[in-house]
Amino acid sequence: MAVSKSQILEQLKRIKGPDLEGNIVDLGLVSEILLRDDKVYFSITVPPDKAAALEPLRQAAEKVVKDIPGVQGVTAVLTAEAARGGNAGAAPPRADSSRVQQVRAQQSAAREAAARPQPAPGGRPSAGVPGIKHMIAVASGKGGVGKSTTAVNLALGFQAIGLKAGILDADIYGPSQPRLLGLSGRPQVIEGSNRLKPMEGFGLKAMSMGFMVDEGTPIIWRGPMVVSALTQMLREVEWGELDVLVIDMPPGTGDVQLTMAQQVPLSGAIIVSTPQDLALIDARKGLAMFRKTDIPVLGIIENMSYFLCPSCGERSDIFGHGGAAEEARKLGIPFLGEVPLHMSIRARSDEGRPIVAAEPESQHAQIFRDLAAKAWDELSGAAGQRVPPPSLKVKPGADALDVSFQDGGRYELSAEMLRVMSPSAEVQGHSPEQRVTVGKKRNVKIRDLVPVGNYAVKIVFDDGHDTGLYTWSYLALLGREKDKRWAQYLKELEAKGLSRG
Repeated sequence: MAVSKSQILEQLKRIKGPDLEGNIVDLGLVSEILLRDDKVYFSITVPPDKAAALEPLRQAAEKVVKDIPGVQGVTAVLTAEAARGGNAGAAPPRADSSRVQQVRAQQSAAREAAARPQPAPGGRPSAGVPGIKHMIAVASGKGGVGKSTTAVNLALGFQAIGLKAGILDADIYGPSQPRLLGLSGRPQVIEGSNRLKPMEGFGLKAMSMGFMVDEGTPIIWRGPMVVSALTQMLREVEWGELDVLVIDMPPGTGDVQLTMAQQVPLSGAIIVSTPQDLALIDARKGLAMFRKTDIPVLGIIENMSYFLCPSCGERSDIFGHGGAAEEARKLGIPFLGEVPLHMSIRARSDEGRPIVAAEPESQHAQIFRDLAAKAWDELSGAAGQRVPPPSLKVKPGADALDVSFQDGGRYELSAEMLRVMSPSAEVQGHSPEQRVTVGKKRNVKIRDLVPVGNYAVKIVFDDGHDTGLYTWSYLALLGREKDKRWAQYLKELEAKGLSRG
């Protein structure tokens, strides 16, 4: 049996308004009711200064609607912007209600203030999200620069260097991550709570409005409602333990972006731009926004930096070249690197198999792993936690590496362990259940060490493997957990009928 708006409104009449005698429907506070696949979405207009205190009202409204037979899920948000055009089918507010007139007067006076993000007392809020150590915004001043593709490959790059990563698609109006990750379906509500279980693709935990609404359905919510929905997608999701959550920000620098920058405890931001002047002008705006909200800018990525003809190998700078690097130099922020314009990156994204996951041994996947490692190094430096470069010495016989850190930590890691636990090897499976277990490497040797910036080393093995990017923090982690990880590896070998060779 299909659920109707009239049923929803009848149920919502059970909820009293904020400090009022009537209910939220008759008071004209319910608006924007949307019905999609037996799921209900609506907003409740409240005085902006009471939004935090009225969270129980929102939860109660969700509960009574969820009790309607046939309703599979409910999302209610609080908005401080007065609704236009009535309340989606409810009776008009009573003209003789002095209480309603009082609310309307309060909303009218607060409307302009509500439309602007309000800074939190004492600067950005420090309250984080349980289980998430760092949140990094990936932003652009304008659309069309490949920000979402860069964001998902960066998240997979973080995973490839040994970090637990997730991605939040904050672009409500044009969500891209479901398609980029090849995900469909709806997030499940965790039993006994109102929290959602995130979707998962290639080992990444993911959340997006694209999971809630069909791809072809336009979102017509206003700014405050969008911010409220984003806050719920961030804070009412069971993310688990993550080292980093990548937030794919909507393009531009409007109210939604500024409010997100102020209300989400970001550890840092990455700006994505193409080399051309027009894109760089908008990138400066994004940079200025993060600086004004006291968020460290970890660096700029130049996307679509150049094009190499697959037939003749000739290089073409279609959008110019080097503009982002020069801009970073002028502004005194790190330049993280270049991503070429390449058919494989585009094709794999369209297939729902990002290049880092689909072709982990490719040059382009390596570029994103390098970008992730450098961004993580910048983040560690911004937090005062950067790991200084250790001393690396290949042992006689080339069957082990001696790693000595400046804090006194010293570890001897066998070539076999380094090879079978290469970040590149781990990412081939994308998740613990699918991870490739590499066997027959008992006699592998270290052929060479290739420094990567001031934050990592590539280890070249005599079996030809050379794409693993070992950050200093990953080497330290391997050293600290050497016995535990080695015992687990031996169990995996036995379970899969493999040998060390």
